[in-house]
Amino acid sequence: MNRMVFLFGLSSAICLLACAPTNVHKDVESVQTTVPVHEKTASSSHSEVTIGQGDNVSEIFKNLSSDVRTINFEPGEYIAWDTLHLPRTGGLVIINGNGSDLKLTSMGFYSMPSSKDEAMLYNHTRYLIKDFSSISGGEKGVMLGSSFNTVIQNIEFVGQKNAAVDLVFCLMCIVENILVTNNFHDGIVLRTGRNIDTKEIEWDRAGVNNSQCNHTEVRSCRVYNRKGCTGTSFKILQSSGVRLVNCISEGWPNKRAVYFDALGATTAKYFTIENFHLEHIPEEGGLCFRNFGSLIEVDGFFVQKGSATSPVIKIENNGSYVFRNFPYWPGRAWIASSKSPSVVMENCPVGMYKIDSYWRNTDKEGEKIFQGYFKADKMLRP
Repeated sequence: MNRMVFLFGLSSAICLLACAPTNVHKDVESVQTTVPVHEKTASSSHSEVTIGQGDNVSEIFKNLSSDVRTINFEPGEYIAWDTLHLPRTGGLVIINGNGSDLKLTSMGFYSMPSSKDEAMLYNHTRYLIKDFSSISGGEKGVMLGSSFNTVIQNIEFVGQKNAAVDLVFCLMCIVENILVTNNFHDGIVLRTGRNIDTKEIEWDRAGVNNSQCNHTEVRSCRVYNRKGCTGTSFKILQSSGVRLVNCISEGWPNKRAVYFDALGATTAKYFTIENFHLEHIPEEGGLCFRNFGSLIEVDGFFVQKGSATSPVIKIENNGSYVFRNFPYWPGRAWIASSKSPSVVMENCPVGMYKIDSYWRNTDKEGEKIFQGYFKADKMLRP
């Protein structure tokens, strides 16, 4: 009887050993070691990288492994002597500044496809870039081409030469809680791979209808333009479904506070602004729109001061416009308009409803604007 029990126990033990995972002993025996960040290369198997003060930031970004998932900056001050090339992993990559200050000497966080096929592959990688106390200098703070659901949040961009954030073919992304300070040119830009503004083409076969930043949101962002600024605070080019929410443009005069341009894009059909605050006087106009069969809606717009030379709103061509909940109409404020736009106004100041007095036909100077497509409702008291 004892022998039978012994044999049964022995056979059970053998069975358990046979069924156990073959790598159990490896997990038990292995020692988790941390590779110094300066030794990490593209062949590293580690999915998390920590950057400390004194590390060569741009070299680390050049040599990131293909499976990297998290890049952590330890709190401190850093200088990037070259472009910070973003990895394309096919998943989510988190870049956490942890309150650090990053100074750029050229381009900041960057990734741009070279062809349409590559753009479709790049589209599978999304980023969460967050929590830098400041990213200062350089040509652009972030320039990203082709991504879906990327989030850029809680960063102050200071003194970029070209743009703080430039997103190209980035769909359903979020740019939020961003401060842009002392920008030389543009603040935040959403556009296609074929830049209508500059005529540049980012990659082969990029067009205005196949490389848009559709349904991206910019919210709770402020642009403070430096003296001599030559660009636009918020620029949206040939993209549909974009929402600009709870944002501010202030500082010195620039070219425009907001520019939405749909010209040439048959799929750029809707753009909305909610609760926008304009505190300076742009040279060309505050809210500037170039329509292409689109519906443009502004719900909540406070403009602090008017100017005889700069319109509060500039409607460059006919299309459909909805203006709601404008609480204030400052002295000398006026609207530049095409000859016969379709306009709905609701809960706006009295001045906006006086088309012959406060609207100016900039298509044909001196001619009255055709009011057959205007609908005014619920006028606010003076």
